[in-house]
Amino acid sequence: MKLAAAPRILTVAALCAAALIGLVIAEGLARADGQEITLPMEAVDPRSLLSGHYVQLNFTRRLEAAEACPVDTSGAALNDDWEWVALRPSNGIYVVAGGAPSRDQAERLGPLAVKGTFTCSPPTPPSQGVEGLPGWLSLNVGVDRFHINQTDATRIERVLGEQRPDQETRAFAILSVGRDGRARLKALLIDGERFDLSWL
Repeated sequence: MKLAAAPRILTVAALCAAALIGLVIAEGLARADGQEITLPMEAVDPRSLLSGHYVQLNFTRRLEAAEACPVDTSGAALNDDWEWVALRPSNGIYVVAGGAPSRDQAERLGPLAVKGTFTCSPPTPPSQGVEGLPGWLSLNVGVDRFHINQTDATRIERVLGEQRPDQETRAFAILSVGRDGRARLKALLIDGERFDLSWL
């Protein structure tokens, strides 16, 4: 016996809705069960005409003259063969310890391995008559935006715009690193005020 078109459409729609609800619940549980980490952040325009209101996240850290870019598990310069990043705690935040092609290898460099990549430009040492320049390290863990209402997005944009490299960091992202190694955004911490992700 064949089902009429309308009941078949309703059945497919119900299955899709159930799958979506299951995915949301699974992601919520993974976010709640993961290891919470804090990353300093910089951001760009939090508003988009097409995407609504959001804070664009940018995990870039300044490297001072005495700091160096992280290395891979062999101690050599980093290349494109790795997709895991080792993180280590430092003064209440997490920083990049190195990169590796596998989770096991990344965990040899730091206590927490996360799926992702990073790019790094080392500081330029001073030379005769020329001041040295700081370097930078930019981390990508697949988290790039935080949707929020316009009022809070504008306020966060102002705080981020006021941040200076030589001053205390005022904006942080709080992420959860799950058992699968994926980073999931939980909240933003702006001037000590926490903005929790509320749509998942």
